[in-house]
Amino acid sequence: MRPGRRVHRRPLPGLLLATAIGAAVPSEAFALEVTRSRVVAAPPAAVWSLVGGFCDIARWHPQVKRCTLSSESGAPVRALVAAGGLGTLIETETARDEAAMSYSYRLVSGPLPVKDYAATLSVAPIGEGAGKGATITWTAHFEAEGMTEEEAVADIAGVYEAGLAGIAREAAP
Repeated sequence: MRPGRRVHRRPLPGLLLATAIGAAVPSEAFALEVTRSRVVAAPPAAVWSLVGGFCDIARWHPQVKRCTLSSESGAPVRALVAAGGLGTLIETETARDEAAMSYSYRLVSGPLPVKDYAATLSVAPIGEGAGKGATITWTAHFEAEGMTEEEAVADIAGVYEAGLAGIAREAAP
């Protein structure tokens, strides 16, 4: 597998205890994971200023036509209108760490072939100092719904790869 690519299954929270005490855990009880990374030759702070706003995704992701930000119970909620008439995704931000340049979110509804989808987007400096570029990492955990696991993984991986390519284009000096 190429660097920056990782796909594997991991147990869902709460199932480790069941496994430890010998309870039978069916294979469907595992979540899928997709991780994609991209190195860009831009300072991490500049990359974070491009991607760090919860609705900034419309600036750099070619599959997002529009993003509208709202709030529910104090949590940021974004409505992403997908390009090509594919529908609208509703996502809620679940965590944010400005110092670590990362945010996490979960899918509430939308046309993705997944359920229990949670993801994190982060920016990290390469090496010491801010002048050597940045690594953007996008990771999701989810279960397939409406298609096979392989198809769901390929679908999410494609979304991430298109988004990371968009970030690289926008962050280029």
